[in-house]
This record gives sequence, structure tokens and C-alpha cells, in this order.
Amino acid sequence: MKDKHLTDFSSLGLPQNLLDGLSRAGFETPTKIQEQAIPKLLEGRDVMGIAQTGSGKTAAFGLPILAGIGELTGRARPLTTRALILAPTRELAVQIDENLRKWGGAKISTVLVLGGVSRNAQVQKLSRGVDIVVATPGRLKDLVDDGKLRLNETRWLVLDEADRMLDMGFIAPVKAIAKLIGPRRQTMLFSATMAAEIEDLAKGLLKDPVKVEAAPQGSTVVKIDQRVILSGSKAKRGVLNDLLADTAEGMDRVIVFARTKHGADRVAKNLAIDGHDAAAIHGNKSQNARQAALKGFASGSVRILVATDIAARGIDVQGITHVVNYDLPDDAENYVHRIGRTGRNGATGIAITLCDGTERPKLREVEKLIRRTLPLSGDASLLAEATASRPAPTHQNKGRPGPRTARNPKAQGAPRSADAGKPGEGRPAQRPHGAKPSLDGAKKPRWNRSRRDAAKSGRVAARA
Repeated sequence: MKDKHLTDFSSLGLPQNLLDGLSRAGFETPTKIQEQAIPKLLEGRDVMGIAQTGSGKTAAFGLPILAGIGELTGRARPLTTRALILAPTRELAVQIDENLRKWGGAKISTVLVLGGVSRNAQVQKLSRGVDIVVATPGRLKDLVDDGKLRLNETRWLVLDEADRMLDMGFIAPVKAIAKLIGPRRQTMLFSATMAAEIEDLAKGLLKDPVKVEAAPQGSTVVKIDQRVILSGSKAKRGVLNDLLADTAEGMDRVIVFARTKHGADRVAKNLAIDGHDAAAIHGNKSQNARQAALKGFASGSVRILVATDIAARGIDVQGITHVVNYDLPDDAENYVHRIGRTGRNGATGIAITLCDGTERPKLREVEKLIRRTLPLSGDASLLAEATASRPAPTHQNKGRPGPRTARNPKAQGAPRSADAGKPGEGRPAQRPHGAKPSLDGAKKPRWNRSRRDAAKSGRVAARA
């Protein structure tokens, strides 16, 4: 007999103070991942969750932690934390911290531990002991190694966006951090995809976990209208300008994704020249500049945010009407995370991709991943050429294994060596020439190589 469908947060077993906090924040109905994960976590089970971006994973793991901390007496001891949440990027860590404080109220103490901001301020807060630390792995490991934080009394451990941590080379530091936490901890791992390396990580960290899955891997939010405009590379600026000037399109709050940091700055500069309010956010910006750009975008004083993929999973701003892919990403999975910035929490959204002739292979990879054939428009000659060479619609393959990629080696019968899926083993040819060791002991590509080459190597270790 199937369980009765849960329709509100009160059905999940959460305490009244959290229900009040959710009500104040405008949360009324739990998402599928929240329905599945929260009751199991309240029971004390370890959970491995798979859900598409924008599906409400933060509440799925955050609310049970807040409920558990509410049952404890006294305060955390100096230099300790009761819960540790690891996130791959600064933007995502900030969003998690903001939500926890919104739901938990003044009684819950949290500390953000991340690079790019004052280390001393973080050390001072940790010295008093806190309920929850939300951190990126690099800065956290530095503080732990320096004795500024002890993890022996930590009861809850969360790995959010574990697949992104894999991409950024953080898995080894994560394992080292987890070893410092007692075996009696409750562990949660959430990821949009489940590569072989992530499954191995889960087996090593989680005890008899409950697996919850809100959507097939690589799927996109149904309520996002996705389309492609074919355009020459040099014509993209004009196409984007026309889109933003079209009042019928209703582009009230827009994220534009560029492939590189330099490209993001160039797009933002051109938008300003063309009369649009825009701000850029990427890894070369200081943390204060990144936060200022996000705040301006969230408040509405900045209509357009130009970003690289570092922000694809770290922006949770309500009311984003459009996502525009000015450049297609090198990794098709980043397309899913990019467009997931709109259509969040049941809302609708529009994703528009500008595709030039050289990017058509990337577009095909995206369509294979999402198992959909996207509608084309734009330049007549490019449209005729693309239509003539286009393969059969991929949406007919619904339910079949996803595309064969480095992160899905089992798909379509792809051969897999004994060392496949282990960073640094069995794949020496993929390492960039002259790579230097990073903080996790893995190989870190030199920054004078292109980001695209680094991404293909699977070893982008950009420190969050």
C-alpha cells in the first residue's frame, strides 16, 4: 500500500517553531525531495539524495538538522560545531547560510567559512562554538589543520552538490575532513548526478543510507520553456540586445551565462554600452564584489547578472524570468544547472541558448543528456544547415541510459577499466602537461592553459 501523499510541511513531523519559520518565509508545500528525505532524516537515517537543481535540497537537509539542534541542551563547546555543511562554491554556501538563519531564527548560531573574506572574523566566531558551520572545503581544511576548529563533536555532516565538488577536485579534502568526525554522525549526501566516484564516496561515508530521488539524472524542470537561437558568433551581441529590448518577452530578471571569465566581463561591458543595467560575477572577482553583484540582482537594482559556471549552482534568487546561454558550456551537465536558476520552487521560466556554428556539437550533447530536441530559430542559413544535419528527435529515447560521458561510463555499454572513476588512477593521459599538486594531493592544471582544456581533464581545482 502506498503512503499517502504529503501536502504540507506539518505532515513531515517538523517542530512548530520551524513550521512558523517556513510560513514566514512563504514555504507552504514541500517538494518531492523534501517529502522523501525529511521524515527519514528525522528518524536518524543517513540519506543519499538525487534531485535536479532547484528542487529544494537545502530545506531537505537543513530542516532536519535545525530540528535536531533544537532538541539539544546548552551551547556548543568552544572551537566546535554541531553540524557541518560542505558546499563547492562560495555563492552556494552563502545561500545555504541565509536560508538556515531564516528558518531557524535567532536561537541558531551559524558561521560561514569560505575563502575571499576575513579569516580572523571566522576564527573569532568559531572560538565561541557554533551550531552550524557552512563551508567550502579549502578554507575549512586550512582552519582545521591550524587547530581553529575541532570536528570530534560534530553530529551532522552534509555534502551538498557532491558532483560539483568532484569536478573541482575537492573529494580528497572532503574525505580527510570526514575522517575527523566521529562515526556516530548522521551523514547526508546530495547531488544532481551520481557518477561512479560519487557512489564510491557515498559507500565510504554513509551507513545503510536511504536513497531518495526526485528526478532522473540530467533532467530539467518541466516548467522551463527551452529554446535555441542560431546566430553567428559576432552577431550574438545584437541578438541579446534585441531580446532584452523586446518588452513582449518580459525579461524582468535575467542571468546571462558566458563560458569564460573574460567573456563574462566582455558581455557585461557590452550590455552597459548598449544601455542595460548589468553586473558580472566570476572567480576573478573578490568575494565582496561577488556578493554586491548578487545583492543588486536580488534586490532588482541590477536587471541582468552575467556569470560563469561557478555561479550555476550558487544563485537562488526568486523571480528569475530568463536564463540566456550566451555561450554553450563545455560540459553538457552544466546546461542543466544553468537553466535551473529559473523555474524554481514550482515557478515557470524561460531558457534561451544562443548557438553559433561551432557550438552545434555541444548543443547535440545537451539534447542527448536532457533527452529532448530543442526548438530552433534565428539565422536562416544556419537554420537550414542545422535542420538538414540534425539527428532524429532525442525525446523518443526517454527512459534509456543517458549519454556516454566521463561521468556516466556505464551508459550504452561503455567499457570501464578497473581504475575508472578514481581520480588520478588509470587516466594519466588526461592530466594537463606540467600539472602541479593541489591542496588535496591531486593534480592541478596550470592557469596558463585554457579553462576548456582543464575542464576536459576533469581536474579543475579552482579553490572556492
